[in-house]
Amino acid sequence: MATTEDQGDRPETRTAPRLARRPVVSFALWDGGMSAFSSVILTFVFATYVASAVAAEGAVGREAITAAQDHGSRVLTTWQAIGAVAVALLAPLLGNLADRGGARNALLRITTLATVVVVALMPMVALDADYLVLGAALIALAVVFSELAGVFVNSVLPEVSTPANRGRVSGTAWAVGYWGSIVCLAAVLVLFVMPGTGLLGITGEGGWNYRAIPLFVALWILVGTLPLMLWAPKHPASAPGERWTPWQGYASIARRVVRAFREEPVMLQYLVASAVYRDGLGAVFSIAGVLAANAYGFTTVEIIIFGISANLIAGVGVFLGGRADDRIGTRWIIIIGCLGIIVLGLVVLAFGSTLVFWVAGLAICLFVGPVQSASRNLLTRLSQPGRETENFGLYATTGRALGFLGTAAFAASVAIFGSTQAGILGIVVVMAVGLLAFLPIRLGAAGRAPADT
Repeated sequence: MATTEDQGDRPETRTAPRLARRPVVSFALWDGGMSAFSSVILTFVFATYVASAVAAEGAVGREAITAAQDHGSRVLTTWQAIGAVAVALLAPLLGNLADRGGARNALLRITTLATVVVVALMPMVALDADYLVLGAALIALAVVFSELAGVFVNSVLPEVSTPANRGRVSGTAWAVGYWGSIVCLAAVLVLFVMPGTGLLGITGEGGWNYRAIPLFVALWILVGTLPLMLWAPKHPASAPGERWTPWQGYASIARRVVRAFREEPVMLQYLVASAVYRDGLGAVFSIAGVLAANAYGFTTVEIIIFGISANLIAGVGVFLGGRADDRIGTRWIIIIGCLGIIVLGLVVLAFGSTLVFWVAGLAICLFVGPVQSASRNLLTRLSQPGRETENFGLYATTGRALGFLGTAAFAASVAIFGSTQAGILGIVVVMAVGLLAFLPIRLGAAGRAPADT
């Protein structure tokens, strides 16, 4: 296994921040652009439009509307589950191709542009229940492309940073992502949602004030991600000239996993443990809008304001957490962050008031970003040189293989206790299991702060 010191001696990582500042900025801007998809399309606005307004269009009476919206939620999550399987199958394969064939940058451009195109097609989802499946399928397809793009972007990190500043570079990029979400959500709120149909005056007839939002988001993503697509550092092939097929790719991955069992057991342990707590982190944001609406009665405007506040605090948290990462090490950032989320989640569960949800819920956001950023950083420290993209493919696959845990635990808790608010317990349990799995892992130098900080 490559140690932190080994990676620190690699010329491309040692000199990257000094010689390639433009890729560093481009790396952060990519997060700022793509975050608009997660916040506006997937979490707070468009997915809600599809699963709620589109699904219930034409239903009459409270019971019929509720049943239609429940059906909409099931359709949306079913298509996302299909997308999760696609990511699990494709991420390690394309990661292998990116490393062996040197196709990382080309695949980054293809998947990023594909995300933009799919988002730009979303206005086709009319305010009609017959368009529910189309809306759910487009959202799921955009998730697939965006997550695959994330695999290639994550592998850029060791090429634009050194072991001494990697936590800061990663944390700053996450912060730019959160801040990008803030600006984009605020723009959506003002231009499309309030007052009335927004300052642009787009009519709500046929749902056009919501259907126009993806066009704005697609443009936002393109502008933010274009610099990295143009200026990503070159990624040399580890096996230049060698013939590659999907079957050989999967065979190579299988051999890689078998070899890792013998040579890199720590990395494999980390992939599994992080997959559990990362799914809990994902659930924190993915159910935030549903929880706010169903358990606390938030309106659409209030949900967007909550989302803006959450991203603002998360951005501050990850910005500071990235600097702390370089000082105290990734291991402690992950432990402290997971503990903070668990404790605050229990506070929200114990006290049912809206005020507690606002205060404790937003405080949770302080810890989510640092854990996400530190987790990405830690994998670069555990990866052998030249294997980063492939390992991030496995990172995405393990995350998707266990990607049902957070939402399933949330749903199970709601079913058992008969309360949407009780779903928080499921997420807390998943975070606790992930933390318990992470604690015994002997990370060595990879989990500590770099010696030269």
